[in-house]
Amino acid sequence: MKRSIFAPLMWLSITIILVSALVMGFVHIVLIDRYVISAKTTALLQSAERISELTAALSVNYSPQLQNFYTLNMDLITQNTQSHIIVTDVNGRVLKFSTPDKKYIVNKNINIDDFQAVMQGENVYKVGAFDYIFGQRIYTVAVPVRVQNKVHGAVFLNSPMPEMHRDRNTLFSMLVVSALISSIVAFALSYIISKKITKPIRELSSVAHHLAKGNYEKRVEISNVSELAELGEAFNTMAEAIENHETVRTTFIANVSHDLRTPMTTITGFVQGMLDGTIPPEQYNKYLKIVQSEALRLASLVSTFLDISKYEEDRMPLYKTQFDISEMIRVALASFEAKIKEKDIEASFEFDSENTFVFADENEIYRVIMNLLENAVKFANDGGKISIKCIPKGKKTLISVANTGEGISSEDEKYIWGRFYKSDKSRSTPNKGYGLGLFIVKSIINRHGEKINLNTSQDITEFSFTLPTHD
Repeated sequence: MKRSIFAPLMWLSITIILVSALVMGFVHIVLIDRYVISAKTTALLQSAERISELTAALSVNYSPQLQNFYTLNMDLITQNTQSHIIVTDVNGRVLKFSTPDKKYIVNKNINIDDFQAVMQGENVYKVGAFDYIFGQRIYTVAVPVRVQNKVHGAVFLNSPMPEMHRDRNTLFSMLVVSALISSIVAFALSYIISKKITKPIRELSSVAHHLAKGNYEKRVEISNVSELAELGEAFNTMAEAIENHETVRTTFIANVSHDLRTPMTTITGFVQGMLDGTIPPEQYNKYLKIVQSEALRLASLVSTFLDISKYEEDRMPLYKTQFDISEMIRVALASFEAKIKEKDIEASFEFDSENTFVFADENEIYRVIMNLLENAVKFANDGGKISIKCIPKGKKTLISVANTGEGISSEDEKYIWGRFYKSDKSRSTPNKGYGLGLFIVKSIINRHGEKINLNTSQDITEFSFTLPTHD
């Protein structure tokens, strides 16, 4: 069963939020408990020390005014700290208290066995020591009462634990509300971000389906998320490559069909004319020569197709030897002499010496030279120029073939190395195009470990490549 990536992303976000909330809640419970107890202890300790000082002062300098002030302070502290105050002597006899209706006033004595350290001059903090008096959990802070550096009693401030828990619960409730609001905001943001992340992926899937159906013009919108942007750019590059490949494939099939159909139609037409008597016997020789020429052209095309397959699969072996490329260029140039004169082309050959030796496959390089010269003659304007150079440069020898005439457009430059690419798609102009030649040329040069370059301007086209110089 297929599932959208959106659901796992949302579940991941929810899990992270819930785990984070639980961890944060646990940590805050511990911290809040410590904070509440610490804050309550500090408040009770300060109040207890205040009562201790007043008790010591009253025992030394008793007066009705001081007694009233003492009582007023006990009432205020009781209200502010929400605690019960007990003042005893060293034996636990109750001297003062803040709540007259509690059981600890019976017999005027309380059990202070757990607070012996107070009578030694220390501050003591206890939970549960006076539960029997108040009937609930009690947190007690006890401080000694000193008169002239001698302990004469103790002050006990007793705060009910439920009161302390109420403070904790109030803080915790505020935390829960804050966490709930934060979680809702986090869920909303997670939903928006998950949608934003999955949208490019869904779009990419949609465009992929369009490509599968043959709509090669569709492209994905580039996301502002870097990883998705890289994925989108890579996908668009792939889509463009597929579109170009499909264009080349379609053009290749069309060109192959055309180039095969033409000689076959000629051969079929002339043979049919001989069989049905349309062509008289005295003209058989003339038309049989045409049939032979077309048959040879057809065989050459089929051979070229086979060669292309071998070049693509890298099955054409190289037999490298030392040979004179300058002489090779002179021989190749001579074979185009008739066509050069026909178009009144000025041909020049520039070289440093009569003989320039290179180390390469002689037959394959001859094929390269012939293809480049054929294109140069074909595309040179009438009365134009062809320039061939063969110049050694250290360990390499530079060979270039240039012609004047209509240059190659920047749009065509990307595709001229493809199989059967033609600069003019119209069949009405059969001489326009580059056919299989440049594809084979590039394959041969690349298999020699070299590169072939195209330099073109408005009226000059130059192809150049290098070969290893042989000393």
